[in-house]
Parts: sequence; structure tokens; C-alpha cells
Amino acid sequence: MKDEQIRIPLDDRVRLIRIQVFFKNSAGNALSFLVGGVLFVLILRSAGVPDDSLLAWFALLILASGALALFQRHVNRVGLSIDNADRLYRIRTLLGGVTCALYGATVVLLSDQPAGIAHTFAFIAASTVVTVSYMAYATMFAYCLTVNAVTLLPFTVFYLYRYFTSSDAFFLLMGLTAILWQIIVTAKALLASRSAVGAITLNERLRDEMAERRLIAEALKISEDQSQRLASMLRLMCDNVPDMIWAKDLENRYLFANKALCEQLLNAANTDEPVGKTFDFFVQRERERHPDDPQWLTYGQYSQDTDRHTIGRDEPTTFEESGRVCGRFVTLDVHQARFVNSRGVVIGTVGCARDITERKASEALVQHLAHHDVLTDLPNRALLSDRLRQALAQARRDHGKLAVVFLDLDNLKPVNDTLGHAVGDLILKEVARRLREVVTRQSDTVSRFGGDEFVILLQRVNTGQDASVVADKILDTLSQPFSINQLAINISASIGIAIFPEHGEDVDQLLRNADAAMYCAKHEGRNCSRFFDASMAPMDGDQESL
Repeated sequence: MKDEQIRIPLDDRVRLIRIQVFFKNSAGNALSFLVGGVLFVLILRSAGVPDDSLLAWFALLILASGALALFQRHVNRVGLSIDNADRLYRIRTLLGGVTCALYGATVVLLSDQPAGIAHTFAFIAASTVVTVSYMAYATMFAYCLTVNAVTLLPFTVFYLYRYFTSSDAFFLLMGLTAILWQIIVTAKALLASRSAVGAITLNERLRDEMAERRLIAEALKISEDQSQRLASMLRLMCDNVPDMIWAKDLENRYLFANKALCEQLLNAANTDEPVGKTFDFFVQRERERHPDDPQWLTYGQYSQDTDRHTIGRDEPTTFEESGRVCGRFVTLDVHQARFVNSRGVVIGTVGCARDITERKASEALVQHLAHHDVLTDLPNRALLSDRLRQALAQARRDHGKLAVVFLDLDNLKPVNDTLGHAVGDLILKEVARRLREVVTRQSDTVSRFGGDEFVILLQRVNTGQDASVVADKILDTLSQPFSINQLAINISASIGIAIFPEHGEDVDQLLRNADAAMYCAKHEGRNCSRFFDASMAPMDGDQESL
């Protein structure tokens, strides 16, 4: 109910309260009128007013008082609201005015009476009615003026009239007294009314302010609860994300760090520990914990540089960074951007990072498998062609030479047929190992070309003799028995050699000519090496037969 009243405009609410107080104070008004009527009857009877007139007057007073009592009961039953208060108040003013008018009408009954104590008592009784009305109904000053107009004003007019008609100083004195009394009482009543209305208005304004403060407090509490729930939800979301998430100020101190960052990178006890600290703090702490292992933590050496770079850019920064964290090599995919507040001011950086170590390893493995032989782990034909192409470009720039050594194993097919391909695969792996032991320069390449064929790229040879020396070493190491599953297996190899630029200018030509030389070696008895010469070019038919 109070909240409903608060929603009513202040002026309407104040007027409703004034009318409610008015009706509350008038609850016993009908009985008071009857008691006052008895007093008036005694005064008027002592002044010689006929009993018939008194009886008629008192009967009217009883009727008016009864009407007041019944109306007061009706008001108590229906109650006062903003919709009916003014209407009920106007009816009550009318009934009260009629009743008070009966008191004012007693002056007519005294009109033929000489000056004396009866007039004095009647005036005092009427003044009492007006005074009580002023004091009791201070919240509705207009009603008090109505009571004064119909009660005491007739006495004032009568006394002045009698003075002007009879020149009796008593009536002049009574008239002036009545005027002075009305002025004094009205002034006091006006002050009391203003005070009462002011108190009601102040109380309602205070109630409005308190209600507003309560609403603000409730809204603030709701907002705080929502903010806290949102913050908790965001924290929960960030801590459940496997990626690392953070925010830093302009001094590179953490403002926020999620669980993944604390566990995977900072080795922090909880998500609150990083706040106010820099990444370098945690780096230094980890290094102090493992002073004997300089490789324990090497990640993030340039973190401050990347933060400054991010702040200086309008666009987000994306980069990959690698290093060791707690002794484990990791690669992170990092995304950073400027941290801008609601006013558009840069206050730091925000970022996220994902551990892509396994993905990079998988990519490296796929890349390795795409360019290496699965069985021997040697570079395959594609990687050999690429390296040979690069070596040719370098040789042309340096005006140097290179050699392509084409090797084909002899007698491997009978091994596969008799002992199985598993044994043949073991022999191929052992051949690869022995070739790597012979060709040790980092610039050279040992590759498996396919089946039982191997190609060795020798960069920067001075003469063909350098390639011949390597070929002899290969023949020597491959002539040694292969111990496979407690079996001693002997195989050999045929080798063809092509030199750039004498024997070819491009990849295909060099490989084709080295292959032709290799078939020539097979044709001449195997287990030997041959350099390419022009006479070997038309040997396609022989190659097919071999």
C-alpha cells in the first residue's frame, strides 16, 4: 500500500493525507455538537428564549449531528482513496457547515434579548466551536474558514448591527471583541495549518527520498549481484578454456590471468597470484629454483618487446614463439591486441595463446614423411630433386662442380624371393646406414630413389676423382656381408656418376645420365662404378633388358 501511494504524485498524496487526518479528527464530532447543543439550550433558556424555539433548534441539531455520524460511518466503511477523497471531503464540509450554521443561527433567537450575560455566553460558546475547529482541523484550513463564516461571523454582524441601531456600547464591545478574536484565532490557525501541512509534505518528501534511496540501493545490489555473477561466469568460462588468456597494464603487469596461463606457463599457485606481477618475475623465480639448468625456462625472452610492439599497432599482433617451459620445449600461437577502455584510452594489452607444440610436431612429421623414405628415413626422390635444383643454382653462381652418384643394388631380388621382403627391407635399412657413414658432409645428400636404387648428391667437387673416391668407399662398405637374422648375406652395387656441367645442365639430364652410367656398370660385370660419357646415351634398349 505504501509503495502504491509513493507512485501517486506528491501534491495529490499530501492532499489525501490531509483529508485522512481531517476525517480522523472528526470521528467524534457529532457527539461534540450534541453536547454543545445542550450547553446552548441552557444558555438560551436562561436568556428567556421560548422553549418551543429551543426545542425546534435542538431537533434540527440532532438531525444534523445524526447525518454527520452516519456519513462518518460510511467513510469508515468505504475508506479514503485518491479517487474519492475530494468528493467525500466536500460532502463532509457541507454537512459540517450546516451543523455549524445552526450554532450561528442562535443569534436570531437572541435578537430580541437585551444586552447581558446571555449574549456573552452565547458568543463564548460559538467562539469555542470555531476555535476547536481551527485546532482540530488544521490540515484543512478551508473547512475552518467555513465554520467561522457560518458560526462566529453572524454574531459579529449581529453585534455591529445592534450597536448601530441601539447605540449600546455593549454590542460595540462584543462586535469588536468578535472581530479581534477571529483575527487572532484565524492567524494562529493559519500558522498551525501551514505547520501541519508542511510537516505532512516534509514527511512525504522524506518518504519519497527514502523510497528512492531504497530503490537505488536495491538496484545497486541487483547490479552488483549481476556483475558478480557475470564476473564469476566470465572467470569460469576463461578458466575452462584450454587456451591461455591474460590482460596487462602499460607496465606489463598482469591485470588478469586464467587458469591455463597459470598452470602451463607461469607455474603460479592460483589465478590471483599473477595480478600486479610481470612475466619476468615468474621467469626469474623459475630460474632461481633451477640454477643448474639454464635451459629450464627460455621462453619469453622478448615478451616486453612484443608488448611494446602490440601497443604501438592499431591492428592485433599474431606470432609464434618457441622456447622451453619447465624443461619442455613448447611452441605457442600468440594473439595480442591493445587493451582499450570505454573512453578509448589504451590501458595495456590483452592476449591469448594456444600450445601448438603437438601440432607443430605433427606438421613437421608430415613434412618429413612427405620428403623422406618411410623405410630408410632417407630423403626421397622429391627432396633429392629439390636439393639438386638448389645445388645446381649454387654451382652456376660459383662456377663450381657437383656430382650425382646413382647406385643400384645387385642381387637383391633373389634375396626377396628366397628370404622374403622383410629381410630385403632390413638390408635396405642397413645399406642406408652404411651410406650415411660414408657420405658425412652436411652439404651432401644420400637419398633413396625407389626400390633398390639410391642417389647421392655430392656438392662442390673439384674433379671427377672426388666422386670416384666416394664411389669406391661405397662399393667397399657394401661388399661387406650383411648379418640379417643370423644369416650372412652378400650383395653388391652398380654405380653410375654424372658431373655437372660436363654431363648435364639440369636435374633430369643429370639423373638420366647417371642412371645410364649405372646401367653401363651393370652391363660390365656389376660391383663397379662408371662415369657417364656420350657413348652411353643411346642405351635405352639395354636399360630395358637389364
